[in-house]
Amino acid sequence: MDDSRENKRYQELAAKWLDKTITATEAIEFADWYNRDQELELEIPESFAANEEQHKSRMFNHIQQHIQQQKQPSFLTRYRIAIAAMLLVSLSAGLWFYSTQQSPATNFAHEDILPGSNKAFLTLADGTKLSLTDQKAGKLIEQAGVKITKGKNAELIYTVLPSSGNKLEYNTISTPRAGQYQVNLPDGTKVWLNAATSLRFPTNFATSRERRVELTGEAYFEVAKDPKKAFIVRSAEQEVRVFGTHFNINSYPDEQNIFTTLLEGSVSVNGTLLKPDQQSVLNAGNMKILPADIENVMAWKMGFFRFDEESLESIMKKVSRWYDVEVEFKDAELKELEFGGIVSRSEKISKVLRMLELSTSMSFKLEDQKVIIKHKK
Repeated sequence: MDDSRENKRYQELAAKWLDKTITATEAIEFADWYNRDQELELEIPESFAANEEQHKSRMFNHIQQHIQQQKQPSFLTRYRIAIAAMLLVSLSAGLWFYSTQQSPATNFAHEDILPGSNKAFLTLADGTKLSLTDQKAGKLIEQAGVKITKGKNAELIYTVLPSSGNKLEYNTISTPRAGQYQVNLPDGTKVWLNAATSLRFPTNFATSRERRVELTGEAYFEVAKDPKKAFIVRSAEQEVRVFGTHFNINSYPDEQNIFTTLLEGSVSVNGTLLKPDQQSVLNAGNMKILPADIENVMAWKMGFFRFDEESLESIMKKVSRWYDVEVEFKDAELKELEFGGIVSRSEKISKVLRMLELSTSMSFKLEDQKVIIKHKK
């Protein structure tokens, strides 16, 4: 796509995003574009209006001043600044914000922890375990007529060879805490795995009447279409059946709920049909169908933590998985406090904790691989 066509396309997406008519698929396209080579910083004012419309007006005045100071500002610059501001103001009028200009917190002055990265393990049918982090790009192995390759962008690629037979073998790809990875399955389906996640799958779908995989943790699926073979994801208490679609499943063992969110196409969850922009919530066999907050659900894949009136306990579970830390609450009631905010997952843990410390009710202390949370004195 040339520059003029790209600019026109993203002007259209930006307009849809701002007036809230953007579809789930378009939102993912827009977010992918925004995150590409994104290094802009946005200065956040020290005080904010209680009214959200006044707040937005103030932010856009700041944006316009920034644009006017530049000579012939590019479309990318204008809209990346606008989207950065809108990401911050779109949550709620009571949202709190983090500014990089704040003075460092003493609790993190001498210790910090790097964010997670692309790392995973591949367990073959014979039990052999390979660390994908340590492997160079290129061919890894051939087994049962399937070639397994590590791509240049740290993704695992399965290619079925003409010599493949009817032998059914299974592999498992698993990400540790502080890890994430992408795998391209033999049928062309793409799967992105979040931290502390595992996916078990056959190395060749041609030998069975359906494409069945097993998931523990969280993953985003872009399923290759095959009307003759349903794609089935088994996770804990649920089974998701699709023929070709985009969806996200959050099924961690330490969470009470299993969340399945549909972005495009259609899926059935335990026999209940979901429409795009809907989410099923399964708890102890009871299911609810709710409107989905696509931005929240897909934040992890887009490289963000995004919280919208979310409990501190839930927030810290995500932080714990991504930074591989333990979390200790000195006061149990702090778990129920709710927060909103957004921060890049590429930041060190200190920035995330400083953002949370903008609340006046608690303090965070980092000791080795443990985050200790308590009331402020």
